Amino acid sequence: MPKPTFFRLAEEKRLRLIKAAYAEFSRAPFAEASISNIIKDAGIPRGSFYQYFEDKADVFFYLLDRMRESTDVAVRESVAANDGDFFAAMNDLFDRFINEIVTGPYKDFYTNVFMYMDFHAVSRLTPAHEKPMPPKGHGEVTRYLLTAIDRSTLRVKTDDDMRMLIRQVMGLFMQTIGYYYNRRAAGEILSIETVKRRLAQLLNWIQYGVVDAKEAHE
Repeated sequence: MPKPTFFRLAEEKRLRLIKAAYAEFSRAPFAEASISNIIKDAGIPRGSFYQYFEDKADVFFYLLDRMRESTDVAVRESVAANDGDFFAAMNDLFDRFINEIVTGPYKDFYTNVFMYMDFHAVSRLTPAHEKPMPPKGHGEVTRYLLTAIDRSTLRVKTDDDMRMLIRQVMGLFMQTIGYYYNRRAAGEILSIETVKRRLAQLLNWIQYGVVDAKEAHE
């Protein structure tokens, strides 16, 4: 996380540094990104950068944490808009996420995150005494969903079962995004409609099953 001095910066300077960091991690994957480019774009001395962040991993994880915070807001908005209906909320949420990841203003940043690295890779590239921690708050969305989802129409009653369902559904989203980037790496650019249809089908299978009810009773 940033040092306290970062949050004491004037807003214009702080936003300029954030914008420069996004630009650099959008230009190149983590391993190839350069602090030199960030400070040049932000118009600050190298020494100033280290007053605000420990290293390249520190600023990278801060950007991921900002994304996580916007995700928290989107989850709450989707659940509220769909009156606690889990699958309707997830369909709405994932539709928004796919738009953001594939066509949004940070699409190049997401590309480098999903295609070229993971948290373990960052850890291996960082000195042993400065190992980064993944962005905080991974459990906050789940805790919110446990209290906000209407379970009356679900065959899921306990919190443990609800957590398992949440993990399965979130896993489908990550699987779909992984499929999109795997196809992209192979030279095939899938349309956003194709990605959405694939995810909607997977969610439908989770919600209603894959066995034809009429066939099953014949």
